Amino acid sequence: MKLIPFTLSNQLATPQSGGSIESNCNGITFINLGTDPVTVMGYPLIQNASFTPACNIGEVDETNYLAQWSGTTADQRLLVIRKNYSGNAF
Repeated sequence: MKLIPFTLSNQLATPQSGGSIESNCNGITFINLGTDPVTVMGYPLIQNASFTPACNIGEVDETNYLAQWSGTTADQRLLVIRKNYSGNAF
C-alpha cells in the first residue's frame, strides 16, 4: 500500500466574509460551529453538523459553494476544511 501525503487547511466562514466559498482542493468539509442553521448548496446544517462532498484521489473540486445562514443571532460560524494531496497519487 502506498501512502500519499496530504495537507489540511482551515478557514472560518461567516456571513460577513461572503456566501461563496471557493474550493479548489481534493476534498472539502463544512462544519457548522455556530448556533444558527446554515445551508451549504442546499444541504441544511444544524449546530455541529457537517457536510463532506465525495471526492476521489486525483480529482480536484472546483465548485464555488454557496453558504446561507437562516438565523439571526451573532453566532454564525462555518468551519471549512480543505484537503490537498501533496504527493503523486498514482
